[in-house]
Amino acid sequence: MSGEMEAAGAAITAGLAASAIDSDKRGHHDVHGACPNCGAAIDGKFCAECGQPAHLHRTLGHMVEEFLHGIIHFDTRAWRTLPLLAFRPGTLTHAYIHGKRAKYISPLAIFLLTVFTMFFVFAFTGDMVVNANTEEAAIEMEEARANVAQLRAESTEADAALLAARADLAAIPATVTADDPLRVAASDKVADAEELAEDKARDIRIVERTIATLERVIADAPVTVGEDGVTQTTKITGLDVFYDQVAEAARAGEIQVNTGFKSVDKKILEKLQNPELAVYKIQNTAYKFSFLLVPISLPFMWLLFVWRRGVTLFDHAVVVLYSLSFMSLLFVVGALTAMWAAGIFEFAMSIITLAIPVHMYFHIKGAYSLSWFSALWRTAFLLVFCVLALSLFFLAIVVLGLTG
Repeated sequence: MSGEMEAAGAAITAGLAASAIDSDKRGHHDVHGACPNCGAAIDGKFCAECGQPAHLHRTLGHMVEEFLHGIIHFDTRAWRTLPLLAFRPGTLTHAYIHGKRAKYISPLAIFLLTVFTMFFVFAFTGDMVVNANTEEAAIEMEEARANVAQLRAESTEADAALLAARADLAAIPATVTADDPLRVAASDKVADAEELAEDKARDIRIVERTIATLERVIADAPVTVGEDGVTQTTKITGLDVFYDQVAEAARAGEIQVNTGFKSVDKKILEKLQNPELAVYKIQNTAYKFSFLLVPISLPFMWLLFVWRRGVTLFDHAVVVLYSLSFMSLLFVVGALTAMWAAGIFEFAMSIITLAIPVHMYFHIKGAYSLSWFSALWRTAFLLVFCVLALSLFFLAIVVLGLTG
């Protein structure tokens, strides 16, 4: 629950930050007199010297109104911005770049709002479980036991092959040198047999841990009464199994980490012994450092337009911020669909997957006034660049999350 509360706090903070960046100009009327802030003469809605609103409220109701507005940030500019962001992103970005900004939410403000909203939603949907009765659990258990039985048979064969390979190596006369092809081949055969035997033993341990996890889940299952009598139900999640396997593997030394820094490797291995805490720290780091996506993406955008005149890094930043905002909203829709309409989740994800390149195409086409061909080939490269940028970002937050 602490994770959900922190995510909620982050969402509220982001809303307030977005409100501060995209200052509120609603509901002010002309005031005459001296500015309470700087003392300059006022003749209008705002002070011409310091920019403070001329009409200041001192009611609790207005404070609540501003608080809710800061969180939700849905004034008239939002209703102008969001539809364009979703369906005419090129028009929105082109208008903002070329000076039509007062009626739209700024790229940075909507980026803050949508990204933190995404993590807020993920905090509640990330821990979803799949309900199953004991009959389904028993089927999974039988499959796991059959798998481990097969692995044990294969492990026995691997052990026998290892003994035979060692016997063949021992049978080679001592007069045969180490670099002799006969001894080299026998040594390689032993090394391969040892690796196979170790792999089989590790696979057996993994499946045995899976069985142990399922047994604990079933043993702790609550009892409910159904129409056909008493049935035992439980909640089975692959996440529980995964966490358990990672923790056991980390404690057993089966996970190897090699970043080039021994102190960093040690910290990562220590964190992996408590996978739930490690995932929480990675999530925490992801939304704290989500802004890194912008500087990571800018060099790739620059490469796409390096020879095009009149295009600045500011233009690229606006495109990136609005694009990331749209992607965040897509992920929010996907997460809510998984929670409330699981039956159409795969169909929804197909639509979302298709929407990403289509949105990119129309976004850069309109934002940079490109021809259809120029926009098409740039979209293809941009998809590749997105994968590279996201890979760098995820690598950064995993390292920061596990070593912080």
